Amino acid sequence: MRGRKSGLDKPPWNSVEPPEGPVEARFLRPVVLGETILPYRLLTPVLGVIPTDERGEVMDAASAARAGFPHLAAWLRDAEAKWAHHATKKADGSRQFDLRAQLDHLHKLSVQFATPPLRVAYAKAGTLLAACVIDDPLPVIDHKAYWASARTRDEAHCLTAVLNSETTRTRVAAMQARGQWGARHVDKLIWELPIPDYDARNPLHRGLARAGARAETLAAAVPLRETAGFRAHRAAIRRALAGAGIAAEIDALVARLLAP
Repeated sequence: MRGRKSGLDKPPWNSVEPPEGPVEARFLRPVVLGETILPYRLLTPVLGVIPTDERGEVMDAASAARAGFPHLAAWLRDAEAKWAHHATKKADGSRQFDLRAQLDHLHKLSVQFATPPLRVAYAKAGTLLAACVIDDPLPVIDHKAYWASARTRDEAHCLTAVLNSETTRTRVAAMQARGQWGARHVDKLIWELPIPDYDARNPLHRGLARAGARAETLAAAVPLRETAGFRAHRAAIRRALAGAGIAAEIDALVARLLAP
C-alpha cells in the first residue's frame, strides 16, 4: 500500500511523503471522498487503511503491535511520526490531538462501524450540491462528506432529489460563505431549510422519490471520461438531467416542498 496524494491536498501535507508498505488486508476498506460523490452517482471509492479492531475502536501503532499486527503497526508508526512533526500545534508547542484522537475526533470514524445498509451522502465542499445513495455498508465516509441513514430506498431517493436540486442550491446560496470564486462550502447549511421527514403517505414525497430514482438511473448511464476530473463528471451528469427534463421536474417539486 502507498498513501494517496492529490492536487486537493493542502500545505504542509501536499509535500509530505505518504506512508508506504504492506498492511494486513483486514484493515483495508473503501473510502468515499467528497470528490467521489456525483449527483445521484458514486464513483469508485479509494482504498484506505482503516486501523480499527473488531469492536470498531481506533488503534495506534502501539496497540496494533500488541494485537499482533506488525505491518499495520509499522504503517501507523510512520504516519504518527509525520503527524507529530507537521500537525498544527498550540502556542506552547504541544499538539492538540495525537493521530488516533484526530482520526476519531467526535467519534467520526468509530460511529461508522454500526453502519446501516442504506445511506445518503453529500459532498460538503464546493458551490454546487452533489448527493447520492450508498447501498453498501462497507465504505467509510471521509470528513469531506456528510452522511445519514435512510429507512427505505424511496426515502433515500427523495432526499437525494432535494439535495441535488437547483432550487435547494439557490435557497442555501445566501447563507454560504463567500470566497474569491463565489459561494463555497455547503456543510450543514442545508438543514436550515424546512426539509420534512419522508412520509410515504404524502404524494409530493412519493413524486420526489420517483423522480430521484429516475435521475439515479440516468446518472448511472452517463459516460464519463476517465481522464476528466470530478467537476467535469458532475457537470456531465447535470447536463444529462437537464436535457432529459428531470432536473426541471425535480426543481418544481422541491419548490413545492420548501414553500412557506
